[in-house]
Amino acid sequence: MTHPLLNIHKLRIAFRTHTKQTDALKGISLHINSDERVALVGESGSGKSVTARAVLGLLQQQRGIEIGGRIEFEGQDVALLKDSERRQMRGTKISMIFQDPVSSLNPVFRIETEFLEVLRRTNPKVTLPAAREQAEEMLRKVSIDDPHRVLRSFPFQLSGGMNQRVMIALALINAPSLLIADEPGTALDVTVQDQTLRLMRRLVEDHRAAVLLISHNLGVVREFSDRIYVIYRGRIVEEGPTGAVFADPIHPYTRALLAAVPRITKSGIPKLVDDISQFTEPCEIHPARA
Repeated sequence: MTHPLLNIHKLRIAFRTHTKQTDALKGISLHINSDERVALVGESGSGKSVTARAVLGLLQQQRGIEIGGRIEFEGQDVALLKDSERRQMRGTKISMIFQDPVSSLNPVFRIETEFLEVLRRTNPKVTLPAAREQAEEMLRKVSIDDPHRVLRSFPFQLSGGMNQRVMIALALINAPSLLIADEPGTALDVTVQDQTLRLMRRLVEDHRAAVLLISHNLGVVREFSDRIYVIYRGRIVEEGPTGAVFADPIHPYTRALLAAVPRITKSGIPKLVDDISQFTEPCEIHPARA
């Protein structure tokens, strides 16, 4: 029996301050197989991005954060890795595309320097000319016709759509096994966002990378993902093949998310949930309605 590429088992994350503790994740479990596209869906604050940062090992050894459960990548417990091993894992075996490409790129570095730093994770001796050559080839794959100009540019000299393409190229240039896409294209207009997502889908298929897509855009999720996990207030409330979940959602929260998608009808936008008593556990947003 083959093991999943990524296996999250009963992951718990709590943020502590001097006055209170906030439980961000309350024992979620999910897995991703090789070459599989999986979506994690939920409203803002439900725990999607925290999950992504935990997978990357960005929360370990930070003050005020308590982590329980287990995250295994390629059969290894991420929590047991040394800091140097986690840094090596990021950008080589696991890459991430963040929501806002402009804020994710260093404003004082030219794009070519960003590529050089990423390539040096797999080959510390790579030279700038060699890195530039690989970067130009990768930028052409993301439909950038003038890669030389882009590599010599700073992020603020490029459009949002161009920076997003650069981010995709940076994420895939080391051929990672897993790509985490956290709301890709959210900062872009609808047309550019659609082009970017289609481009990303083609490239991950070419590179045979698994994808964890984090999004609240159900249209994107339906088109892009093979399976879907629905997260509500730090808990996974539903999972299954994307088509099956969209066709016959079981949990009231999933039905509420699908019903919240605006539709142009005579009756307007439908009610989210007919009866709050359908929820199987107390609503943490409105405890009085439990």
